[in-house]
Amino acid sequence: MLGNILRGNFTNLHSSIKKATSKLEFWLLATWVSLIAINLTLVGRLGENIDDTAIQILTWAVAILLVIRNRPNLKFESTASAIAIGTLLIIWVLIKSLLTRRVTDILFILTPLMATVGVALIASGWKGLKQYWQAILLAATLGIPIAFLFAAIEKVIPVNVFTAQFANSVLWYGGAKVLQQGTTISSQFGTVELARGCAGLPPILMLLRITLMFVLVFPVPRSRMWLMFPTAVAIAFIVNSVRVALLVVVSSQADAFKYWHTGDGSQIFSVVAVAILLTLCNWLSRDEEEYEEN
Repeated sequence: MLGNILRGNFTNLHSSIKKATSKLEFWLLATWVSLIAINLTLVGRLGENIDDTAIQILTWAVAILLVIRNRPNLKFESTASAIAIGTLLIIWVLIKSLLTRRVTDILFILTPLMATVGVALIASGWKGLKQYWQAILLAATLGIPIAFLFAAIEKVIPVNVFTAQFANSVLWYGGAKVLQQGTTISSQFGTVELARGCAGLPPILMLLRITLMFVLVFPVPRSRMWLMFPTAVAIAFIVNSVRVALLVVVSSQADAFKYWHTGDGSQIFSVVAVAILLTLCNWLSRDEEEYEEN
Protein backbone atom coordinates (compact mmCIF):
# COMPACT_ATOMS: atom_id res chain seq x y z
CA MET A 1 0.00 0.00 0.00
CA LEU A 2 2.84 2.42 0.85
CA GLY A 3 4.40 1.92 -2.59
CA ASN A 4 1.13 2.77 -4.35
CA ILE A 5 0.74 5.92 -2.27
CA LEU A 6 4.29 7.07 -3.14
CA ARG A 7 3.47 6.56 -6.84
CA GLY A 8 0.27 8.57 -6.45
CA ASN A 9 -2.02 5.55 -6.92
CA PHE A 10 -4.87 5.77 -4.40
CA THR A 11 -7.17 3.26 -6.09
CA ASN A 12 -7.08 0.62 -3.38
CA LEU A 13 -6.49 3.03 -0.51
CA HIS A 14 -10.00 2.71 0.93
CA SER A 15 -10.03 -1.10 0.93
CA SER A 16 -6.50 -1.21 2.36
CA ILE A 17 -7.42 1.14 5.20
CA LYS A 18 -10.57 -0.86 5.91
CA LYS A 19 -8.55 -4.09 6.06
CA ALA A 20 -5.98 -2.48 8.39
CA THR A 21 -8.76 -1.16 10.61
CA SER A 22 -10.27 -4.62 10.83
CA LYS A 23 -6.93 -5.98 11.96
CA LEU A 24 -6.63 -3.20 14.53
CA GLU A 25 -10.06 -4.07 15.92
CA PHE A 26 -9.00 -7.67 16.28
CA TRP A 27 -5.81 -6.79 18.15
CA LEU A 28 -7.62 -4.35 20.41
CA LEU A 29 -10.17 -7.03 21.28
CA ALA A 30 -7.36 -9.54 21.80
CA THR A 31 -5.57 -7.08 24.10
CA TRP A 32 -8.71 -6.50 26.14
CA VAL A 33 -9.44 -10.22 26.41
CA SER A 34 -5.83 -10.84 27.47
CA LEU A 35 -6.14 -8.26 30.24
CA ILE A 36 -9.42 -9.86 31.29
CA ALA A 37 -7.76 -13.29 31.38
CA ILE A 38 -5.00 -11.93 33.61
CA ASN A 39 -7.56 -10.36 35.92
CA LEU A 40 -9.62 -13.56 36.18
CA THR A 41 -6.50 -15.65 36.80
CA LEU A 42 -5.44 -13.43 39.70
CA VAL A 43 -8.94 -13.30 41.17
CA GLY A 44 -9.28 -17.07 40.94
CA ARG A 45 -5.83 -17.67 42.45
CA LEU A 46 -5.82 -15.03 45.19
CA GLY A 47 -9.55 -14.75 45.94
CA GLU A 48 -11.19 -16.73 48.72
CA ASN A 49 -14.87 -16.40 47.82
CA ILE A 50 -16.20 -18.55 44.98
CA ASP A 51 -19.18 -16.20 44.56
CA ASP A 52 -16.84 -13.28 43.85
CA THR A 53 -14.94 -15.31 41.26
CA ALA A 54 -18.17 -16.44 39.58
CA ILE A 55 -19.60 -12.91 39.40
CA GLN A 56 -16.27 -11.66 38.01
CA ILE A 57 -16.38 -14.24 35.21
CA LEU A 58 -20.04 -13.50 34.45
CA THR A 59 -19.48 -9.73 34.40
CA TRP A 60 -16.58 -9.98 31.94
CA ALA A 61 -18.52 -12.41 29.73
CA VAL A 62 -21.48 -10.01 29.54
CA ALA A 63 -19.18 -7.03 28.86
CA ILE A 64 -17.53 -8.84 25.93
CA LEU A 65 -20.93 -9.92 24.62
CA LEU A 66 -22.23 -6.33 24.67
CA VAL A 67 -19.19 -4.96 22.84
CA ILE A 68 -19.37 -7.66 20.16
CA ARG A 69 -23.12 -7.13 19.80
CA ASN A 70 -22.67 -3.37 19.34
CA ARG A 71 -19.71 -3.79 16.95
CA PRO A 72 -21.60 -2.67 13.78
CA ASN A 73 -22.40 0.69 15.42
CA LEU A 74 -18.94 1.44 16.79
CA LYS A 75 -16.81 4.22 15.28
CA PHE A 76 -13.05 3.81 15.42
CA GLU A 77 -11.69 7.35 15.31
CA SER A 78 -9.06 7.99 17.96
CA THR A 79 -6.61 10.81 18.64
CA ALA A 80 -2.94 10.89 19.56
CA SER A 81 -3.64 12.00 23.14
CA ALA A 82 -6.29 9.32 23.63
CA ILE A 83 -3.97 6.62 22.28
CA ALA A 84 -1.16 7.81 24.54
CA ILE A 85 -3.33 7.84 27.67
CA GLY A 86 -4.92 4.51 26.75
CA THR A 87 -1.51 2.92 26.27
CA LEU A 88 -0.30 4.25 29.63
CA LEU A 89 -3.39 2.84 31.33
CA ILE A 90 -2.82 -0.59 29.82
CA ILE A 91 0.85 -0.53 30.85
CA TRP A 92 -0.18 0.47 34.38
CA VAL A 93 -2.72 -2.39 34.51
CA LEU A 94 -0.05 -4.89 33.43
CA ILE A 95 2.47 -3.64 36.00
CA LYS A 96 -0.10 -3.61 38.80
CA SER A 97 -1.28 -7.10 37.87
CA LEU A 98 2.29 -8.40 38.01
CA LEU A 99 2.96 -6.84 41.40
CA THR A 100 -0.34 -7.52 43.16
CA ARG A 101 -0.55 -9.99 46.02
CA ARG A 102 -4.06 -9.21 47.29
CA VAL A 103 -7.28 -8.93 45.29
CA THR A 104 -8.55 -6.50 47.94
CA ASP A 105 -5.83 -3.99 47.06
CA ILE A 106 -7.67 -0.79 46.12
CA LEU A 107 -5.41 -0.19 43.11
CA PHE A 108 -5.86 -3.74 41.83
CA ILE A 109 -9.63 -3.37 42.19
CA LEU A 110 -9.43 -0.47 39.73
CA THR A 111 -7.59 -2.48 37.05
CA PRO A 112 -10.77 -3.80 35.30
CA LEU A 113 -12.05 -0.26 34.81
CA MET A 114 -8.67 1.12 33.76
CA ALA A 115 -8.12 -1.72 31.27
CA THR A 116 -11.52 -1.21 29.67
CA VAL A 117 -11.15 2.57 29.46
CA GLY A 118 -7.61 2.23 28.10
CA VAL A 119 -8.62 -0.06 25.24
CA ALA A 120 -11.68 2.10 24.49
CA LEU A 121 -9.52 5.24 24.27
CA ILE A 122 -7.14 3.59 21.81
CA ALA A 123 -10.07 2.33 19.76
CA SER A 124 -12.32 5.38 19.60
CA GLY A 125 -10.76 8.32 21.43
CA TRP A 126 -12.27 10.60 24.04
CA LYS A 127 -15.49 11.30 22.17
CA GLY A 128 -16.02 7.61 21.45
CA LEU A 129 -15.91 6.52 25.09
CA LYS A 130 -19.69 6.80 25.35
CA GLN A 131 -20.00 4.00 22.78
CA TYR A 132 -18.59 1.62 25.39
CA TRP A 133 -20.62 2.88 28.36
CA GLN A 134 -22.11 -0.55 29.02
CA ALA A 135 -18.76 -2.33 29.21
CA ILE A 136 -17.27 0.54 31.23
CA LEU A 137 -20.22 0.45 33.65
CA LEU A 138 -19.82 -3.30 34.17
CA ALA A 139 -16.07 -2.92 34.67
CA ALA A 140 -16.78 -0.15 37.20
CA THR A 141 -18.92 -2.55 39.25
CA LEU A 142 -15.80 -4.71 39.60
CA GLY A 143 -13.93 -1.67 40.90
CA ILE A 144 -16.15 -1.16 43.94
CA PRO A 145 -14.15 -1.15 47.22
CA ILE A 146 -16.52 -3.64 48.84
CA ALA A 147 -15.05 -3.51 52.35
CA PHE A 148 -15.37 0.28 52.52
CA LEU A 149 -18.83 0.19 50.93
CA PHE A 150 -20.18 -2.36 53.38
CA ALA A 151 -18.68 -0.50 56.35
CA ALA A 152 -20.29 2.75 55.19
CA ILE A 153 -23.70 1.10 54.68
CA GLU A 154 -23.63 -0.59 58.08
CA LYS A 155 -22.96 2.76 59.77
CA VAL A 156 -26.23 4.05 58.34
CA ILE A 157 -28.36 0.90 58.02
CA PRO A 158 -28.00 -1.89 60.63
CA VAL A 159 -28.41 -4.67 58.09
CA ASN A 160 -27.10 -7.35 60.46
CA VAL A 161 -29.70 -6.38 63.08
CA PHE A 162 -32.50 -6.50 60.48
CA THR A 163 -31.25 -9.92 59.35
CA ALA A 164 -31.25 -11.19 62.93
CA GLN A 165 -34.79 -9.87 63.44
CA PHE A 166 -36.08 -11.53 60.27
CA ALA A 167 -34.33 -14.83 61.06
CA ASN A 168 -35.78 -14.66 64.56
CA SER A 169 -39.27 -14.24 63.08
CA VAL A 170 -38.74 -17.22 60.77
CA LEU A 171 -37.76 -19.40 63.72
CA TRP A 172 -40.59 -18.12 65.90
CA TYR A 173 -43.22 -18.80 63.25
CA GLY A 174 -41.59 -22.20 62.77
CA GLY A 175 -42.34 -23.05 66.40
CA ALA A 176 -38.90 -22.53 67.92
CA LYS A 177 -38.32 -20.76 71.22
CA VAL A 178 -36.02 -17.90 70.33
CA LEU A 179 -34.70 -14.70 71.82
CA GLN A 180 -33.03 -12.04 69.70
CA GLN A 181 -30.90 -9.29 71.21
CA GLY A 182 -29.17 -7.08 68.68
CA THR A 183 -27.21 -9.42 66.41
CA THR A 184 -27.42 -12.42 68.75
CA ILE A 185 -30.08 -15.12 68.37
CA SER A 186 -30.56 -17.64 71.18
CA SER A 187 -32.77 -20.71 71.02
CA GLN A 188 -33.08 -24.23 72.37
CA PHE A 189 -30.73 -25.27 69.56
CA GLY A 190 -27.94 -22.91 70.51
CA THR A 191 -26.77 -19.31 70.13
CA VAL A 192 -25.53 -17.58 66.98
CA GLU A 193 -24.09 -14.09 66.68
CA LEU A 194 -24.23 -12.49 63.24
CA ALA A 195 -20.91 -11.19 62.02
CA ARG A 196 -20.54 -8.68 59.17
CA GLY A 197 -20.22 -11.45 56.57
CA CYS A 198 -23.60 -12.88 57.53
CA ALA A 199 -25.43 -9.57 57.34
CA GLY A 200 -26.60 -10.19 53.78
CA LEU A 201 -24.73 -7.40 52.00
CA PRO A 202 -22.56 -9.71 49.83
CA PRO A 203 -25.56 -11.59 48.35
CA ILE A 204 -27.44 -8.29 47.93
CA LEU A 205 -24.54 -6.84 45.92
CA MET A 206 -24.27 -10.04 43.87
CA LEU A 207 -27.95 -9.99 42.90
CA LEU A 208 -27.82 -6.27 42.09
CA ARG A 209 -24.93 -6.94 39.72
CA ILE A 210 -26.80 -9.81 38.05
CA THR A 211 -29.88 -7.60 37.68
CA LEU A 212 -27.78 -4.87 36.08
CA MET A 213 -26.34 -7.36 33.59
CA PHE A 214 -29.80 -8.66 32.76
CA VAL A 215 -31.26 -5.23 31.98
CA LEU A 216 -28.23 -4.36 29.84
CA VAL A 217 -28.52 -7.53 27.76
CA PHE A 218 -32.30 -7.90 27.49
CA PRO A 219 -34.94 -5.25 26.70
CA VAL A 220 -36.83 -4.42 29.88
CA PRO A 221 -39.23 -1.45 30.25
CA ARG A 222 -37.85 1.27 32.51
CA SER A 223 -40.76 0.97 34.95
CA ARG A 224 -40.10 -2.74 35.41
CA MET A 225 -36.34 -2.24 35.40
CA TRP A 226 -36.53 -0.04 38.50
CA LEU A 227 -38.82 -2.61 40.10
CA MET A 228 -36.29 -5.39 39.53
CA PHE A 229 -33.51 -3.78 41.59
CA PRO A 230 -35.40 -3.47 44.91
CA THR A 231 -36.82 -6.94 44.26
CA ALA A 232 -33.28 -8.28 43.96
CA VAL A 233 -32.44 -6.70 47.32
CA ALA A 234 -35.53 -8.30 48.90
CA ILE A 235 -34.75 -11.75 47.47
CA ALA A 236 -31.15 -11.64 48.69
CA PHE A 237 -32.18 -10.43 52.15
CA ILE A 238 -34.93 -13.03 52.64
CA VAL A 239 -32.89 -15.99 51.36
CA ASN A 240 -29.91 -15.00 53.52
CA SER A 241 -32.15 -14.58 56.57
CA VAL A 242 -33.52 -18.08 56.04
CA ARG A 243 -29.92 -19.31 55.86
CA VAL A 244 -29.18 -17.60 59.20
CA ALA A 245 -32.26 -19.26 60.72
CA LEU A 246 -30.97 -22.63 59.53
CA LEU A 247 -27.57 -21.89 61.06
CA VAL A 248 -29.27 -21.29 64.41
CA VAL A 249 -31.02 -24.66 64.15
CA VAL A 250 -27.76 -26.55 63.44
CA SER A 251 -25.56 -24.38 65.70
CA SER A 252 -24.94 -27.25 68.12
CA GLN A 253 -23.79 -29.58 65.32
CA ALA A 254 -20.25 -28.59 64.36
CA ASP A 255 -20.09 -30.41 61.02
CA ALA A 256 -23.53 -29.29 59.87
CA PHE A 257 -22.88 -25.70 60.97
CA LYS A 258 -19.61 -25.61 59.04
CA TYR A 259 -21.29 -27.10 55.95
CA TRP A 260 -24.06 -24.48 55.85
CA HIS A 261 -21.88 -21.60 57.01
CA THR A 262 -18.72 -21.81 54.91
CA GLY A 263 -19.05 -25.13 53.08
CA ASP A 264 -20.91 -26.20 49.97
CA GLY A 265 -24.22 -25.69 51.72
CA SER A 266 -23.73 -21.92 51.72
CA GLN A 267 -23.50 -22.00 47.94
CA ILE A 268 -26.91 -23.68 47.72
CA PHE A 269 -28.55 -20.53 49.04
CA SER A 270 -26.67 -18.43 46.49
CA VAL A 271 -27.95 -20.69 43.72
CA VAL A 272 -31.49 -20.51 45.06
CA ALA A 273 -31.40 -16.70 45.26
CA VAL A 274 -30.01 -16.37 41.73
CA ALA A 275 -32.56 -18.88 40.38
CA ILE A 276 -35.46 -16.95 41.92
CA LEU A 277 -34.13 -13.65 40.57
CA LEU A 278 -33.56 -14.95 37.03
CA THR A 279 -37.01 -16.56 37.00
CA LEU A 280 -38.53 -13.22 37.89
CA CYS A 281 -36.43 -11.34 35.34
CA ASN A 282 -37.28 -13.85 32.63
CA TRP A 283 -40.98 -13.55 33.41
CA LEU A 284 -40.87 -9.76 33.20
CA SER A 285 -38.99 -9.70 29.90
CA ARG A 286 -41.15 -12.46 28.38
CA ASP A 287 -44.29 -10.61 29.33
CA GLU A 288 -43.05 -7.48 27.56
CA GLU A 289 -42.24 -9.45 24.40
CA GLU A 290 -45.75 -10.90 24.33
CA TYR A 291 -47.16 -7.41 24.83
CA GLU A 292 -45.18 -6.06 21.87
CA GLU A 293 -46.35 -8.93 19.65
CA ASN A 294 -49.98 -8.19 20.43
